[in-house]
Amino acid sequence: MVGVRKKPEKQEGETIPQKKQITLEDIPNIIDEIRTIRTKTIIAETKTFRNKIKSSSETILHIAIDLERDTLKVDDMDIHLRRLIERGKKEVISIIKRESIVELPEINSYDDVKDFNVIAGKMLKKIGDALGRHSVPINVFAKKYASKLRDDLKTMTDRNDEITTLISNHAELEIKTEQLIDTMDKIAQAKKSIINLGEDKEIDKKNIETIDNQIANNQNDIESIKNSDNYQKFLQITSELDSMSDKKNKIKNEIEAQFTKISRPLNKYVYVSSLDKPQKKLLENLIAKPYDMLIDSNRQDIIQILESTKKGVQSGSVSVKDVNKSLSHIDETLSSIDRFIEKILNFHKAKNDITNKLSTFDVEELKQKESLLSKYENNKSILESKIKSAEKALMDTTELIPKWISSLESVLNQISAVQYTIRSK
Repeated sequence: MVGVRKKPEKQEGETIPQKKQITLEDIPNIIDEIRTIRTKTIIAETKTFRNKIKSSSETILHIAIDLERDTLKVDDMDIHLRRLIERGKKEVISIIKRESIVELPEINSYDDVKDFNVIAGKMLKKIGDALGRHSVPINVFAKKYASKLRDDLKTMTDRNDEITTLISNHAELEIKTEQLIDTMDKIAQAKKSIINLGEDKEIDKKNIETIDNQIANNQNDIESIKNSDNYQKFLQITSELDSMSDKKNKIKNEIEAQFTKISRPLNKYVYVSSLDKPQKKLLENLIAKPYDMLIDSNRQDIIQILESTKKGVQSGSVSVKDVNKSLSHIDETLSSIDRFIEKILNFHKAKNDITNKLSTFDVEELKQKESLLSKYENNKSILESKIKSAEKALMDTTELIPKWISSLESVLNQISAVQYTIRSK
């Protein structure tokens, strides 16, 4: 028959940690309670240690007094050895007498604990250093006193070390409670931030709805304007004005092509002519941009320049490769001057007529509405971007809170015998 294995019994004295659920609001009171209990405990334990150390100090003092009375039978010793023993004995006794009567503070607060630890530590160190400096003569020639002194000094030092450990643990407790308080502040700020971000997000959404209505109304107004007969006429005239650019280019290309034929003799004539300064400037501009120079006020000067160039070619003062061809092109250009100027005048007149017609239309309202539409769309884009950033911030902040709560539980359970679980409301 298979034996039934018994469940392991609980060890006698084994403590099962108490478990408790709490809320974030409970933590400050728990921290205060832990601090209070720990402080009372360290004060109580230190009071006990103080009394024991004080009692041990009195014991050491009595040992020192007994040592002082003991001659240690040094009279028959070598004088140098005797002096060494007496000097060591005297210094050890002197320091023990002085340090063992040091007033140790009463323990009523945690600050008293720290003060006591420092004072007791200095006292024990001075006695220990004195025994260490004179360890050979004391251990050899005052062996029974040395053994008692070492044992009592060790007992006192161990007790003061325990107080040092208590202080160290208390300091660690303070660090952890500061961590708890700091994490609590982070959670509080995060919750406040979540509320503010949520409220701002809702406000921005409502503002977007308002802007959407404004955009829709504005688009309807723009569409109404663009569908009007008046605006259609405006577009037609604008189209005519745009087509004038092609007409201008056509005239310009024709003129430039003609003047390109005589560019060589004109360029040569610049250097051999006896023209006055304004005419010379006109000649240079005529070579570079003939379309711009062909205006009625320049007509006679241009004809004169071309005829003078022709004479220069005929006389040979203006050298060209093919005289007859150059003369033919100059005559051809001379005969076209009036026609070119007329074409340019007619073009400008036609363009001015169209421009005048265009000026009768008031498109300012359309421009304002289109500008306003652009403004609305830009504002909407800004708000949408703001909402997107708020949503990311909300998500990031919301994800941090459980991590901080987990950190709170971990730190809280390190300083408490109770195992706490923090529940969200």
